[in-house]
Amino acid sequence: MAALPEGYVTRKARREDVPAVARLEAVAFPDPWPEHLYLTEVEQPLRFQRVIHDADGTLAAYLFACWQVDELHILKVATSPLHEGRGLATWLLEEAREEAERCGGRGLILEVRPSNRRAFLLYRRLGYVTIGRRYRYYSNGEDALVMFLKLQPHATP
Repeated sequence: MAALPEGYVTRKARREDVPAVARLEAVAFPDPWPEHLYLTEVEQPLRFQRVIHDADGTLAAYLFACWQVDELHILKVATSPLHEGRGLATWLLEEAREEAERCGGRGLILEVRPSNRRAFLLYRRLGYVTIGRRYRYYSNGEDALVMFLKLQPHATP
Protein backbone atom coordinates (compact mmCIF):
# COMPACT_ATOMS: atom_id res chain seq x y z
CA MET A 1 0.00 0.00 0.00
CA ALA A 2 1.16 3.51 -0.77
CA ALA A 3 2.26 5.71 2.09
CA LEU A 4 -0.03 8.43 3.36
CA PRO A 5 1.02 11.68 1.63
CA GLU A 6 3.50 13.77 3.57
CA GLY A 7 1.97 16.33 5.90
CA TYR A 8 -1.05 14.18 6.81
CA VAL A 9 -1.77 12.04 9.84
CA THR A 10 -4.42 9.39 10.30
CA ARG A 11 -6.06 7.66 13.20
CA LYS A 12 -9.24 5.96 14.28
CA ALA A 13 -12.22 8.34 14.40
CA ARG A 14 -13.20 9.63 17.84
CA ARG A 15 -16.23 11.46 19.23
CA GLU A 16 -14.41 14.79 19.05
CA ASP A 17 -14.00 14.32 15.27
CA VAL A 18 -17.76 14.14 14.67
CA PRO A 19 -18.50 17.90 14.32
CA ALA A 20 -15.78 18.26 11.67
CA VAL A 21 -16.93 15.06 9.93
CA ALA A 22 -20.50 16.39 9.83
CA ARG A 23 -19.32 19.73 8.38
CA LEU A 24 -17.33 17.97 5.64
CA GLU A 25 -20.25 15.62 5.03
CA ALA A 26 -22.52 18.61 4.36
CA VAL A 27 -20.06 19.88 1.74
CA ALA A 28 -19.38 16.50 0.13
CA PHE A 29 -22.87 15.00 -0.20
CA PRO A 30 -26.24 16.33 -1.40
CA ASP A 31 -27.98 14.23 1.28
CA PRO A 32 -25.61 14.35 4.25
CA TRP A 33 -25.92 12.22 7.34
CA PRO A 34 -26.81 14.30 10.39
CA GLU A 35 -24.18 14.63 13.09
CA HIS A 36 -26.04 12.35 15.51
CA LEU A 37 -25.67 9.39 13.12
CA TYR A 38 -21.91 9.72 13.27
CA LEU A 39 -22.06 9.93 17.04
CA THR A 40 -23.89 6.60 17.10
CA GLU A 41 -21.25 5.05 14.81
CA VAL A 42 -18.09 6.15 16.62
CA GLU A 43 -16.72 3.67 19.15
CA GLN A 44 -19.25 0.96 18.24
CA PRO A 45 -18.11 -2.65 17.76
CA LEU A 46 -17.75 -4.11 14.28
CA ARG A 47 -16.82 -0.75 12.78
CA PHE A 48 -13.81 0.54 10.87
CA GLN A 49 -13.41 4.33 10.87
CA ARG A 50 -10.50 6.52 9.94
CA VAL A 51 -9.92 10.24 9.75
CA ILE A 52 -7.06 12.07 8.08
CA HIS A 53 -5.94 15.48 9.31
CA ASP A 54 -3.56 17.91 7.65
CA ALA A 55 -0.52 19.44 9.36
CA ASP A 56 -2.74 22.15 10.90
CA GLY A 57 -5.03 19.55 12.46
CA THR A 58 -7.89 20.24 10.04
CA LEU A 59 -9.96 17.27 8.88
CA ALA A 60 -8.96 16.41 5.31
CA ALA A 61 -10.80 13.12 4.74
CA TYR A 62 -12.69 10.33 6.47
CA LEU A 63 -14.02 6.82 5.97
CA PHE A 64 -16.74 5.06 7.97
CA ALA A 65 -17.47 1.36 7.46
CA CYS A 66 -19.20 -1.45 9.31
CA TRP A 67 -19.00 -5.21 9.21
CA GLN A 68 -21.98 -7.06 7.81
CA VAL A 69 -21.24 -10.72 8.45
CA ASP A 70 -18.08 -11.28 6.35
CA GLU A 71 -18.17 -8.09 4.25
CA LEU A 72 -16.88 -4.67 5.20
CA HIS A 73 -19.54 -2.19 4.07
CA ILE A 74 -18.11 1.21 3.16
CA LEU A 75 -20.77 3.61 4.43
CA LYS A 76 -19.08 6.94 3.78
CA VAL A 77 -15.83 8.17 2.33
CA ALA A 78 -15.13 11.82 1.61
CA THR A 79 -12.27 14.22 1.00
CA SER A 80 -12.35 17.94 1.66
CA PRO A 81 -12.35 19.94 -1.60
CA LEU A 82 -9.15 21.63 -0.35
CA HIS A 83 -7.38 18.26 -0.28
CA GLU A 84 -8.80 16.50 -3.37
CA GLY A 85 -6.44 14.90 -5.85
CA ARG A 86 -3.83 13.90 -3.27
CA GLY A 87 -4.82 10.25 -2.97
CA LEU A 88 -6.48 10.49 0.44
CA ALA A 89 -9.66 8.60 -0.54
CA THR A 90 -7.56 5.95 -2.27
CA TRP A 91 -5.43 5.60 0.84
CA LEU A 92 -8.51 5.25 3.07
CA LEU A 93 -10.08 2.64 0.79
CA GLU A 94 -6.83 0.67 0.68
CA GLU A 95 -6.64 0.85 4.46
CA ALA A 96 -10.19 -0.56 4.66
CA ARG A 97 -9.22 -3.35 2.25
CA GLU A 98 -6.24 -4.24 4.44
CA GLU A 99 -8.49 -4.30 7.51
CA ALA A 100 -10.92 -6.63 5.73
CA GLU A 101 -8.05 -8.93 4.76
CA ARG A 102 -6.67 -8.95 8.32
CA CYS A 103 -10.10 -9.92 9.63
CA GLY A 104 -10.63 -12.67 7.07
CA GLY A 105 -13.37 -10.81 5.21
CA ARG A 106 -14.81 -12.07 1.95
CA GLY A 107 -14.88 -8.60 0.42
CA LEU A 108 -15.89 -4.95 0.61
CA ILE A 109 -19.18 -3.52 -0.60
CA LEU A 110 -20.42 0.02 -1.18
CA GLU A 111 -23.06 2.08 -2.95
CA VAL A 112 -22.32 4.94 -5.32
CA ARG A 113 -24.46 7.33 -7.33
CA PRO A 114 -24.19 6.72 -11.09
CA SER A 115 -23.85 10.51 -11.41
CA ASN A 116 -20.74 10.47 -9.20
CA ARG A 117 -18.47 9.48 -12.07
CA ARG A 118 -15.26 10.41 -10.26
CA ALA A 119 -16.01 8.09 -7.32
CA PHE A 120 -17.26 5.33 -9.62
CA LEU A 121 -14.02 5.43 -11.62
CA LEU A 122 -11.93 5.42 -8.42
CA TYR A 123 -13.73 2.31 -7.18
CA ARG A 124 -13.31 0.60 -10.55
CA ARG A 125 -9.59 1.45 -10.57
CA LEU A 126 -9.29 -0.17 -7.12
CA GLY A 127 -10.91 -3.37 -8.42
CA TYR A 128 -14.54 -2.94 -7.40
CA VAL A 129 -17.12 -4.34 -9.82
CA THR A 130 -20.77 -3.39 -10.18
CA ILE A 131 -22.94 -6.23 -8.87
CA GLY A 132 -26.35 -4.58 -8.71
CA ARG A 133 -28.50 -1.52 -8.44
CA ARG A 134 -30.63 -0.19 -5.59
CA TYR A 135 -33.53 1.62 -7.24
CA ARG A 136 -34.44 5.08 -5.91
CA TYR A 137 -31.90 4.61 -3.11
CA TYR A 138 -31.02 8.25 -2.55
CA SER A 139 -33.34 10.94 -1.19
CA ASN A 140 -33.63 12.62 -4.61
CA GLY A 141 -34.76 9.32 -6.19
CA GLU A 142 -31.43 8.53 -7.85
CA ASP A 143 -30.46 4.87 -7.98
CA ALA A 144 -27.33 3.52 -6.34
CA LEU A 145 -24.88 1.20 -8.02
CA VAL A 146 -23.76 -1.58 -5.68
CA MET A 147 -20.06 -2.31 -6.07
CA PHE A 148 -18.07 -5.16 -4.59
CA LEU A 149 -14.38 -5.89 -4.15
CA LYS A 150 -13.80 -9.61 -3.71
CA LEU A 151 -10.84 -10.53 -1.54
CA GLN A 152 -8.71 -13.57 -2.13
CA PRO A 153 -9.20 -16.23 0.54
CA HIS A 154 -6.18 -16.80 2.72
CA ALA A 155 -4.54 -20.18 2.34
CA THR A 156 -4.72 -22.24 5.50
CA PRO A 157 -1.47 -23.90 6.58
